[in-house]
Amino acid sequence: MRVPFFRSPWQAPELAQRMGLRFADVLQSGQYILGSQLQQFERALSERFPCGHQAVAVNSGTDALVLALHLLGLQSGDEVLLPAGTFIACFEAVVRTGLTPVLVDSPVDDFVCGAEQFSAAITPRTRAIVAVPLFGDTCATPAIARLCKDRRIALVEDIAQALGARAYEANGHGIHAGAMGDISTLSFYPTKTLGAAGDAGALISPHAHLMDRARALRNHGRRHGLHDEVGFNSRMHELQATLLLEGISLLDDWLQERSFIARQYLEQLADLPGIVLPHDRDGHAWNYFVLRSKHRDELKSELHRQGIDTRVYYDPPIHQQPSYLQRFTPLHLPNIQSHARQSLALPLFPGMTPSETASVIGAVQAATRRTQ
Repeated sequence: MRVPFFRSPWQAPELAQRMGLRFADVLQSGQYILGSQLQQFERALSERFPCGHQAVAVNSGTDALVLALHLLGLQSGDEVLLPAGTFIACFEAVVRTGLTPVLVDSPVDDFVCGAEQFSAAITPRTRAIVAVPLFGDTCATPAIARLCKDRRIALVEDIAQALGARAYEANGHGIHAGAMGDISTLSFYPTKTLGAAGDAGALISPHAHLMDRARALRNHGRRHGLHDEVGFNSRMHELQATLLLEGISLLDDWLQERSFIARQYLEQLADLPGIVLPHDRDGHAWNYFVLRSKHRDELKSELHRQGIDTRVYYDPPIHQQPSYLQRFTPLHLPNIQSHARQSLALPLFPGMTPSETASVIGAVQAATRRTQ
C-alpha cells in the first residue's frame, strides 16, 4: 500500500466542498485584504492562549520571525541564540534583521535545545533567544523562559511546529506553547498542525504595544492613513484566513488524531534494533514523528521501495548549509550533526487511515530487519 508523507485534511471531499462555498462568499464580498474573516481568525487564534494575548496574522512563518525580531528593537550586531537543528527560516530572519546568529548544539539524546545548551552560549552581546519546540515537543521551553527572565534576554518562541502543544511543569501545570515568550511566531505551512492552502503565519504576544506595531508594520507601516515607519507587505489573504478560521475549530480533533497515530507508532515500533524513537512526553503536538537510525539512508530507501513516503529533518543542519558558511566561521556541533544524519520522519497526518498506519508500521518493522 502506498502511503504519502502528508495528505492535507482540506483534500477531504466534504471539507473541500464546504470551503468552496465559503470561498465563493468571500470572492463575492470583494473584501480580500484585512477583512472580517482575518479579524475573526485573529480573535479565534488569540483565544487559544492565556487572557491578554493578541494575534496578528501575516503572510508566512518566515515573515512572522522577521517581524518578531524587528519588533524587539535589537541593534545591528546583537547576538541571537538559536538551534542549529531547525528550519533555515530562523537563521534567515536573524540575518535579514542585521543581527548575529549564534547556533547552538542539541543535547546528546534529543533534537530539542534546552536551557542548559542556551545558557552555555550566552555572551555579553546576547540579546535574544529563539526557542524552537521542534516537531511539536515544547518540554524545554519553560526552563528557557526562566533563563531569559533571569538574564534579561528577550525570548522568541518559534512554535511553527507546536501550535496546540503544552509543556507540563513538575506540579502538573500545563503551559501553552507560545505563551512563554515575549513574542511567539507561527507558521501555517500546509504540513503544520494547523495548515493553510499555501504559506501563512502569525505573531502572538501578551504585549499590546508590540501587536499594535505589528499590525502597522505588516501593512507598510501604516497607521491612521499615515506611514509612520518603513514597514512590510505581509498581509494574509482573506481566503487563507477563511480556511484557517474553519481549521482552528477542527484543530483539537486533528491534534487527537495525531496523538493517536503517534501512540501506535510508539507502541508497535518499540524495541526495534537500531531504532531510537522520539521521547513520549505529555502535551506533545506530534507535528512530525521523527525517529533515528544509524542506517537511515538504507531504511528510507527500503520504505520507499514498499511505497512509504518519508522525510529527513534537518540534514544538513544550518551550520553546514552554504548560506551559513558563506558568511560565518565553520562550526563543529557533534550532537545535532549526528541526529540529523540519523533522522527520518514517518507519515503522520489527520485523516490517515488505520490501514495506512498499519502499513507504515509493518514496513518499518520489515525494513529494520533487512537493514541491520
